[in-house]
Amino acid sequence: MTRARAKAMDEVPPPAVPASSGPDPADDPALPTDQRLVLAAERLFAERGIDAVSLRSVMAEAGANVASVHYHFGSKDALVEALISRRSEQLHTRRAELLDAVEASGTPDARALADAFVRPVGELAATGGTPWIRLVAGIMSGNHPALARLTEGFAPQAQRFNALLEQIAPETAPRTRRFRLTQAMNLTFQTLGDPDGLRGMLALSGTRLSAGELLTELIDTVTAILTGPPDR
Repeated sequence: MTRARAKAMDEVPPPAVPASSGPDPADDPALPTDQRLVLAAERLFAERGIDAVSLRSVMAEAGANVASVHYHFGSKDALVEALISRRSEQLHTRRAELLDAVEASGTPDARALADAFVRPVGELAATGGTPWIRLVAGIMSGNHPALARLTEGFAPQAQRFNALLEQIAPETAPRTRRFRLTQAMNLTFQTLGDPDGLRGMLALSGTRLSAGELLTELIDTVTAILTGPPDR
């Protein structure tokens, strides 16, 4: 990366990662019932895990009647799919913009690629998406069946990341690139799904990071994961 390019990237302000999500929009009676159900499910699933939450709990949290989930979604599986899709489109759209810029540069570098991977998740967290990010982290770590839906949605962008990684490090084996992308995704969602937990652990060693510093450290770490040592 040239010094000018690095400086330009450093001047892009990282999004704030909120310490708390504030008042829950699911409590707003003015919202349509289906939106309240999705928001309530997002919060409960993120806190307890999908399988530990009943539809009755979701309906109670949303202040909806017993038949509302079945009326709006048909089943719990359909509710989970709607929940995943709700923020995935926003995430994929933003990531596509950043990948377009990386591809247009003609000389992709690892940190720009890591930034395109991490920054959209950080921006999502800054706009109230932390529970959704935590939910996705739980789906991945628990190998929940909903992982298939997540993987399907990410597949087109995974191909773009793979192609760019191949340009950056053509000597790296395809399976190694796929492994590194998977680890980068796990780390990104685990970190930004629980930033307060990470800050608490770091504070034990006297390390305190602002939201912007945390995001910068995460992008640097993902850069290291994506490039890694050369194949042996």
